[in-house]
Amino acid sequence: MNKDYKPIACGLYDELELRALRKQKTKITFKNDSDHVQTIDCIISDLFTKDKAEYLKTSDGLIIRLDDILEVDGIIFNKIC
Repeated sequence: MNKDYKPIACGLYDELELRALRKQKTKITFKNDSDHVQTIDCIISDLFTKDKAEYLKTSDGLIIRLDDILEVDGIIFNKIC
């Protein structure tokens, strides 16, 4: 499914960036490609933009679109930028 990207709030992006820089173990809850809610513990290895959408990549290679994230370490992600 190809849906329009809805940018996340800049403060939330900063939280992800900080965890990536620290190589901090992070708990992420998100909607996966099957639209099911999934929770993982991971280390964020990269944040990047592709085709006008923002993504994160985990150290084990999983790629998550930022507007699919619901919660990070107890921080609720809303879709407002």
